[in-house]
Amino acid sequence: MKTYRHSSFIVHLSSFVLVLALCASSSAAGIATTHSLATGTVTITNTEKRSSWVPVALLFRFSAPASGAITVERRTGSTSFLLTSCALSNNQHAVWIPEADIPFNENDALNITSTITNGTVEIIRKGE
Repeated sequence: MKTYRHSSFIVHLSSFVLVLALCASSSAAGIATTHSLATGTVTITNTEKRSSWVPVALLFRFSAPASGAITVERRTGSTSFLLTSCALSNNQHAVWIPEADIPFNENDALNITSTITNGTVEIIRKGE
């Protein structure tokens, strides 16, 4: 089993156990949504006026071993902040767990781009 790390990007199946443990221990209610990577881009925007959320983990699953690049950004207004990027080689799973809380306030957007389009990303976040 291989493990690749780049800016807290972990690539292998046993990481899912860690993510489940993190989510189970979180005191705030969690939100999990699954999105197709078919277009190569997934964006979710905080539209709530007086609330914020933080990403807990991103779980990538591909229908077959794939190679390509994944980029995760936070967009605030017209400014983009690179949170992480990773190059995958012949992988079916990847996980990103932020090293610190990254709050997304009103109109902030989490933008995920992937050159691998044969899979999904599950976005796990919690309210603050």
